[in-house]
Amino acid sequence: MALVLSPTTAAPAATGQPVLAPMSGSYVINLTFDGLHRDYRIHVPPQAASGQPLPLVINMAGATQNGQIEEILSDMDPNADTNGYLAVYPDGTRISTVLTPDPVAKQAQYGWNAGECCGLPVTKKINDVGFLEAVLADVAARTPVNLRRIYMTGISNGGMMAYAFAAEASTHVAAIASVSGQVEIPVIHPSRPVPTMEFHSVNDPIAKFAGVPNKDPLLVLSVMQGIRQWVKADGCARTPHDGTEIVGARGSISVGETATPITYGHCMHGVNVVLWRFTGSGHVWPGSPLNMGPKKGWILTGSGRGIIIVNADETMWKFFSHYELPAKDVRSD
Repeated sequence: MALVLSPTTAAPAATGQPVLAPMSGSYVINLTFDGLHRDYRIHVPPQAASGQPLPLVINMAGATQNGQIEEILSDMDPNADTNGYLAVYPDGTRISTVLTPDPVAKQAQYGWNAGECCGLPVTKKINDVGFLEAVLADVAARTPVNLRRIYMTGISNGGMMAYAFAAEASTHVAAIASVSGQVEIPVIHPSRPVPTMEFHSVNDPIAKFAGVPNKDPLLVLSVMQGIRQWVKADGCARTPHDGTEIVGARGSISVGETATPITYGHCMHGVNVVLWRFTGSGHVWPGSPLNMGPKKGWILTGSGRGIIIVNADETMWKFFSHYELPAKDVRSD
């Protein structure tokens, strides 16, 4: 199935809202989808001034968070400026009927229907795959987008949503990367091989590496269960290659942490499935200085220790850069 950019996919850029090319900067765009008024934030890099179609990365927040917070926590905009891609931060929908007081997110506590997780978006069967397709079409109506170079990422529930999109709309995304979010669909059936990368700590206190106990083995949803699903779907060799372990230096704020890239290769169409396996860190965006150093200075409550020996923005962009969608999966009408 090709991504068709037409009014039947998503409404054209709304009257009174900015047409972005060739203006660099950051914007908030309103979009109505399935009767819901939703937003996405977009950062346009200086390279847009050339008028050439740019790659695009959708970056999704975790449960109880929102696009504005994700833009800040992931700090992806500088990487987008350096490498010349559009960074898009969409909002999910309300995560719960009763919200936990949060001085930052306040009432804008959202989540995604990523399969088994999370909250109201799942119980209400919110069509987030369709919404993300609408976001892609809306962005392309405002600024030139290289539709063969669409990528997705996110943390926690947002990373799970990137996986869900790859499983359910694989002809619309060239590659995905998830941070601290495993596959939340018990059995996936993507229509084409999709390159995937996941950053996950065995010590994650929120998205447990081993999953959650369940009488149904398919609903344990461990990190490795999800990795094995993509290894099978992408036709990869079952025996991975372990890369060089990165070890936090003695005497540094990273002491006691490790990061090991585990790659499943020999997949169909030249894709790879990669797991960055961390130890010593928590439920955090790799490369962010938050929750580093003495615990009394941490600001992300309950998330565990930060990790900076790997930079997720740089690492996933290098991974993304190897892949693009086949021309047959993209057309503009």
